Amino acid sequence: MTTAHRRSNFILTPEQQTRLQKQRELVAAERPQLQAKLERIHEAKQEPSLCGQLRRAIHQSGRLITELAAEAGITTRQLGDFLSGDRTLRSDVLDRLTAAVGGTLAFAEKK
Repeated sequence: MTTAHRRSNFILTPEQQTRLQKQRELVAAERPQLQAKLERIHEAKQEPSLCGQLRRAIHQSGRLITELAAEAGITTRQLGDFLSGDRTLRSDVLDRLTAAVGGTLAFAEKK
């Protein structure tokens, strides 16, 4: 049975159709904001900085941000805002995030 055939057997009540339409409108309204945030996330992880390197490590870790945020002692929203470049984090939080993705921070002094 194809998806189209299965859909033809699925009838929504008028109330369900109204709710579905409202949900579709909400999703459509959110789309530009979500697209802009996705672009900021991409830009932020390309930064040639310590935070940019950490963002790349977080993305490459394959771990859920809920897990990483919990390990770092911050909220998922705070981590999401950091990943998009909309927020900075204290150095102790950066240390915990680095450890959570299996990294280490090291600096080489210029001579």
